[in-house]
Amino acid sequence: MTDATVSTVTIDSYSTLVDVDAQVPALREHIPGMTDAESISQLWRSQYILYSLIANEIDAYRPFWELIGEGLEYALRQHGYDVDAAVRDAVRATVYEERLTVFDDVQAGVSRIVDAGYDVYVLSNGTPTMLTHLLEAAGLTDVVTDAISADEVQTYKPHPRLYEHAAARTDTPIGEILHVSGGNMRDVWGAKSAGMQAAWLCRPDQPPVRESLGPAPDLTVTDFHDVADQVIG
Repeated sequence: MTDATVSTVTIDSYSTLVDVDAQVPALREHIPGMTDAESISQLWRSQYILYSLIANEIDAYRPFWELIGEGLEYALRQHGYDVDAAVRDAVRATVYEERLTVFDDVQAGVSRIVDAGYDVYVLSNGTPTMLTHLLEAAGLTDVVTDAISADEVQTYKPHPRLYEHAAARTDTPIGEILHVSGGNMRDVWGAKSAGMQAAWLCRPDQPPVRESLGPAPDLTVTDFHDVADQVIG
């Protein structure tokens, strides 16, 4: 565990609680004959993340659900697919509403942290509606204290405003929050730069590329049981 006090734990959503690689089978399911779903999925995710960063910079906030849809349309067109809007909506809903792919360690691991006396919040770019679906799918609706959406401040990660808002919403000094995030390091860097402690969740079967642009995480963990072990001590 870190040397600093931890009073509250915040957890990222997509790529941390649920597997966004579920985009690949959803694309194949709804667009028959697709042979390049992996490439489209990668571009899809990177594009909607890019849109969120641009929205922060030019003060042009739009709900994350819309950015996901825009990113999907862009990725498909870049790969030469002209897909009807209804089909694109079905792909998006499959991945982010109807059949979220929750990592196996989530429910039990997060419950251990809560049972040890810590308030746990989900801190996400997702809209409130998206987060309702996520919490239900993960079995966390009655486990975590609440979900905090970028929609509340109309600002996306990794801008410090969202992390500062989380500190205010949880009534916790920002330095006493441990933020847990998987996937790339963007969210870790944002949390650290805003003053939080950060744990990078790097699952052994999905090792992301290590990046060094921003500050290093305080902890590197392999799943939520590892997070619980580190936090509880």
